[in-house]
Amino acid sequence: MTEPALVVGGGALGCLLSGLFAHHRPTTLLARPGTAAAIVRRGGIQIDGIAAGESAPEVIDTPRHIPGACVVVAVKAYDLESTLTQLRPHLDDTNEIVLLQNGIGIRSTGEELLGRPVTRGVTFLAAERTAPGVVRCNAAGKTYFPIGARAAAYWAAARLPVEMVADVHLYVWRKLAINAVINPLSALLGVENGALEPLRDTAAALIEELVPVAAARGIRLDADETLEKVIASMRQTARNPSSMLQDLRAGRSTEINWINGAIVSLAERHGIPTPRHRLLTDLVRCAERRAARRSA
Repeated sequence: MTEPALVVGGGALGCLLSGLFAHHRPTTLLARPGTAAAIVRRGGIQIDGIAAGESAPEVIDTPRHIPGACVVVAVKAYDLESTLTQLRPHLDDTNEIVLLQNGIGIRSTGEELLGRPVTRGVTFLAAERTAPGVVRCNAAGKTYFPIGARAAAYWAAARLPVEMVADVHLYVWRKLAINAVINPLSALLGVENGALEPLRDTAAALIEELVPVAAARGIRLDADETLEKVIASMRQTARNPSSMLQDLRAGRSTEINWINGAIVSLAERHGIPTPRHRLLTDLVRCAERRAARRSA
């Protein structure tokens, strides 16, 4: 029997994954009540762009136990603690818990809250929610899991690029470098990712600050190689507004505290100066407050 999936989060990534999984296995999407009701009214998930199509996963707005399900938590980092607290009574040893959030400290947060191991995934899928249950997939980047993760089979069945790696923590930091450049710059400038490519020198300066912080945490990143990965990501996701820009446009909080803010905090512990990351962190926090006032 095909193992079921429970996708948690009705945003861009959650809708994309639940929509694709539903073609191959029993899939349930757990979303906020308003989002869940809107998806039910429209009859399911619509995916535009890459992997375009429609599907109808089960949609619920209250957590429940689904035995044997791979539970893919696709909420933003700032919602992770409250989400896992709500999920905890509805999980057992038959569930694999997959965390896909941007930033660092995600796995330790999940394991502390749940009191059990979790699977840390790193995904380079780029998607944008245009309406409840409607999502545009702008880049089908690869997702990385630790060796032995059940979730890899879910990605493979959905024909999504996936790879199991010996050290997923390295990929956490590689994505952190990309997020720490693209997300705050796109959010502050109000542009899609591809428009940032002329800012190569700015990207290089941010990476130069990041590399010694990674080294202090036991992660070796080559500055030139990392810069090329950042530029390549700008090109591959050129039409995608970063998740941070999407959050500001919607008047929501951003993941700045888990990305540039986390870099600054770790750097302080090791006595490493990161003035550029600190500046971006302060500017995005200011932009959050302005966006929240506009939304209110």
